[in-house]
Amino acid sequence: MEKEFYKNLKSKTLSDIANGKITYDKLDNILQEDKEIVLEAIRHESFVYYDVPQSLKDDREIVIASLKKYGLMLEFVSDKLKKDREIVFTAVKQCGFALKYANKMFKDDKEIVHEAIKSDGWALQFVGKKFFKDPNFLMLAVKHHGYAFELLPKKYKRDKAFIEKCIKIHAYILRFLDLKIKMNYSFLEKLIKLNGYCLQYIPDVFKDDFNLIMLAVKQNGLSIKFVEGKLRKNKEIIIEALKQNRESYDYIDSSMKLDKEVNAAFMKYSMI
Repeated sequence: MEKEFYKNLKSKTLSDIANGKITYDKLDNILQEDKEIVLEAIRHESFVYYDVPQSLKDDREIVIASLKKYGLMLEFVSDKLKKDREIVFTAVKQCGFALKYANKMFKDDKEIVHEAIKSDGWALQFVGKKFFKDPNFLMLAVKHHGYAFELLPKKYKRDKAFIEKCIKIHAYILRFLDLKIKMNYSFLEKLIKLNGYCLQYIPDVFKDDFNLIMLAVKQNGLSIKFVEGKLRKNKEIIIEALKQNRESYDYIDSSMKLDKEVNAAFMKYSMI
């Protein structure tokens, strides 16, 4: 009789969890200790592992299911399971930042580290020292999280060829460059030609530089949104931006939207 009652209760609970009628933390203890119910709850909730009873905390199936849902849960996994390669790989695949909580030996594991970086380049701060000597690996990290550039060794932050490759991906990397490099006008021209959005991050002294602004809108018309001061109303700049991307019309100074030449250019480049 009791078995039949529990069977029916379990069936209803599984259905209620699947349909969002109840959450795991609201279940009676006896139901929380049922592995099948735990796994069903994990399918629908991210933080079930917090409330899983101690008797199930080291169950690999439950741990892996939890990490597939929320990799940062690795922080709360036992030290024993943090040495389990499959578990760590599962965690960093879902969230690269989970590498922070992995056993030290996995921070030198090429496959696990690469998986973490592909998930979140900011995980670069947790990898073994040997990876900081590999420019291809560092480029991968920057590709997946531009702020990873801030973590790079100084020699890469000063390597112009490396910087150019990074700027193509993320313009805001310009923020992390040494002032001496940012004040190098010819190099700044080169970077803006690669990514017009660099205009947003150039030193203030160049904010009203007509040449740099023209280079920016020629590369990406939408960079007109970063033009400041009187040059926002410069017809030549506006028309060049529209030529590159007609959607830049949304970002030009409102007073210039009444200008006949500007509207003629908008109509002309809208038909291309």
